[in-house]
Amino acid sequence: MATSEQTHSLPTGFAHDGEHPLVQMPFTVLIGTRQLKGESLSLTRAHASGLMPRTPEERATPVSLRFDLEGFSVSLYLEARISTADPSEDGRVVLHFTDPTGAHLPPLRYLLNSYIAGDVVSVGGLLGYTGPVSVKAQPAAAARPVLHRLGGIARRGLVLGLTAALVVVAAGIVHERLVYAYEPRPVILTEGGQTMRATAAGQLSYVDPGARAGDVVYAILANSGDLLSVKMPCDCRIAPLDAFASGATVLPGTPLLELLQSQGTLSAVTEITFEGSARALAGDAAQLVLDEGRVVPVTLELLPAAATGAALQPVRLTLPQALDLQSGSSARLRFERQLLPAPVAAGLAALGHGLSRLRGTPAEESGDAT
Repeated sequence: MATSEQTHSLPTGFAHDGEHPLVQMPFTVLIGTRQLKGESLSLTRAHASGLMPRTPEERATPVSLRFDLEGFSVSLYLEARISTADPSEDGRVVLHFTDPTGAHLPPLRYLLNSYIAGDVVSVGGLLGYTGPVSVKAQPAAAARPVLHRLGGIARRGLVLGLTAALVVVAAGIVHERLVYAYEPRPVILTEGGQTMRATAAGQLSYVDPGARAGDVVYAILANSGDLLSVKMPCDCRIAPLDAFASGATVLPGTPLLELLQSQGTLSAVTEITFEGSARALAGDAAQLVLDEGRVVPVTLELLPAAATGAALQPVRLTLPQALDLQSGSSARLRFERQLLPAPVAAGLAALGHGLSRLRGTPAEESGDAT
């Protein structure tokens, strides 16, 4: 009669029933209160002998495999489907592991390999070891060539240099994040002056960027058919705007040009957050970071807000006259927090300037502006 061991379905991932051979080794099978004598064992099944009633093969039964070693024992807990050849006391009992790759697999594989090798008599080599106990003598270190020693020194120097560079970069980033607070709105530099706007809707028929006081600076052919000529009100410089071009169509109030009275004084009007206003009132230095990388101090003047409860505060920025800056340049406004004592802050600022020079970006710093 064919046994259930031959017809038992294997778990997925195993090619055939005899893929893992049985190893004859002593162990004990504990099933509830029953104790069976183990005869052979593999990674997928176990053979034992003893008194065991018939049970349905499709039912998984908790079992325990106990291995009695020198002075200690190891127990593995798993589930198996049990099949019996006959109900006699010395009948054969076959246990098919339901999950051969479960948590019991590593110690079971270790015990099988150790039993086959015959040298390790404990778990993990902690309680006993029958292998060699003498320590192998270290071979005498051969003299290394000079080039090899120089290469090792160069590698260590490279590692130390890269480490130092990373530390410097990290320190600069931390300093940038902790000390400086940037405002979200960009700043456009302009020369302060009076803006001349179109007085009627129509087309510019004449423009003169070099007009003097009393000369016609532009003429508008209005939609009504009238020709409106506007004279230059002062002997000052003209800064043409985008709409100041012959043939351009304008509407009433369109900015055409700016009349510049001063020479070299740049200013800007922008809006800052109330956090920025608090920093300015607390004495934090206001600085502009230009698009070319230069950092210049500026003077802030708080302007009246357009409406009560506005989210942003309008301010006017005035730059030093000695700087070589052009009207129309863009920049970012930032506040420098005084978190550290003056000597430490000066050292970190010098570090930031050095990093800017390494990146090829010029940096310029002046005294604090209030």
